[in-house]
Amino acid sequence: MTGRSAMLAAQGARDANHAAIVERYEAYFCKVLDLHSVGGGCPDTLVRITTRAGHVLQLVEIKTEDGSLSASQERFRDEWAGQVCVTVRTVQDVDAHVERVRRAAR
Repeated sequence: MTGRSAMLAAQGARDANHAAIVERYEAYFCKVLDLHSVGGGCPDTLVRITTRAGHVLQLVEIKTEDGSLSASQERFRDEWAGQVCVTVRTVQDVDAHVERVRRAAR
């Protein structure tokens, strides 16, 4: 892969379910910062989940149901060890993620 296609691959592409996942977070009044074009294995989004105790920021990687992490995404997780990076594949995963964070913040 060379030229423009290599550059686009390095920057990352949106998964087919990206819009639906972001929409679901927003339905929970979460703030979503789209990071998918950052590249270098950076997760697709930074999500701010509002809880009774305040805001919780979490990096969220969006994958399709059969998608897997790339080598650069695995490296990013290793290098940023200790930071929360969640992978979601479905709107049900979003439901569970938001509920888990809000329950833990009580």
